[in-house]
Amino acid sequence: MGKKVTIRDIAKELNVSIATVSRALSGKGKVNPELREKIVRRARELGYTFSGVFPLPQPKRVVVLFPTDAFFWDKVEEGVSDAVRSFAPWGIHFEMYRTQGHNLGEQTTILEKLLHGERIDGLAIVPSDLTRLDYFINAFFIRGTRVVTFNVDAPLSKRVFYVGQHGGEAGRMAGRIFQLLLGNRKGVIYTLTTHKQAPSHVMRWQGLTDFVRERGLPYDVSRVVEVKGEEEAYRVVKEELLKEEGLCGIFVSTAFGNCGVGRALKESGKQGIVVVGNDLAKEWETYLEEGIIDCCLYQYPYLQGFLSLVFLVQHLLFGFTLDAPTFYLPTIPIFSGTSSSQSVQQFERLLSRTLLWEAGRTPQTVSVPGGELP
Repeated sequence: MGKKVTIRDIAKELNVSIATVSRALSGKGKVNPELREKIVRRARELGYTFSGVFPLPQPKRVVVLFPTDAFFWDKVEEGVSDAVRSFAPWGIHFEMYRTQGHNLGEQTTILEKLLHGERIDGLAIVPSDLTRLDYFINAFFIRGTRVVTFNVDAPLSKRVFYVGQHGGEAGRMAGRIFQLLLGNRKGVIYTLTTHKQAPSHVMRWQGLTDFVRERGLPYDVSRVVEVKGEEEAYRVVKEELLKEEGLCGIFVSTAFGNCGVGRALKESGKQGIVVVGNDLAKEWETYLEEGIIDCCLYQYPYLQGFLSLVFLVQHLLFGFTLDAPTFYLPTIPIFSGTSSSQSVQQFERLLSRTLLWEAGRTPQTVSVPGGELP
């Protein structure tokens, strides 16, 4: 085990007095803001662990922008809120903005206002499009604002990094599951989505089609149906899809529609149809347990919200960077009898606390201010 880093070590490294280092790290007494930041950064690099909360010489302003009105986004918000509470003692001012789904118009209006308002230091955003918000992200970058994308990426922009699922790989995983359960059975696989142009939905469908084509599987995966809610999903499956000759599978490429699909198939008899759902909630766990939905692909919504802010704050305060500009959370296939919404969500929260605890012991990362999460 290495020698414990002390205030004396930091002072010697920077050729300043022990008293100056003490004032800088405690926030008590006058220290030049630039020198204070230099001392804090070097303390982190050396592995020094703060015993208290370091007050920032200049408070940071961080904005979070993502959709609302769905259980999936509620889980994202829980992760965001836990991260906000963790870093609030540092004097960081957080603002949260929500839009109705992946609404490009609403996001544009909000970003336009923010861009021409008071300076913000960090922005965490779920872009409603892969490229059409690049202007705003790049403009913020020029102004000194660091942008993190999560759930949906903007890979051609000046965003610092992305946190979330790899949509294409999730679609390919769906293809593997269909191959496992259907084998070489010829038929039609429908993809149900709430928004045909939503980036993450498009990428999952594209991943599925790429996998089927590359493997030469006898599935027609060209059919994509847009449904706006559970009732419409129920009606479309019962009145249209079940009448389709050769129907062998349904891929629900979003969190919305799983209940409707499950209810329609339960009432009509599953008839050998393989269903791969998306995400996991108590509302449709029964269909998973009964084998009506064969598998759900889980993408850790809580961690998407939580980690995007943790990484952004670390970057703003201590220059933290990732080894790669994309941090892909694994997509987990959950089959009947293997897990539950409660257990995977407990795992997410446990992992978040472990990550924060480890961050307090690692150079160039942020420790948990004020103790453990509420």
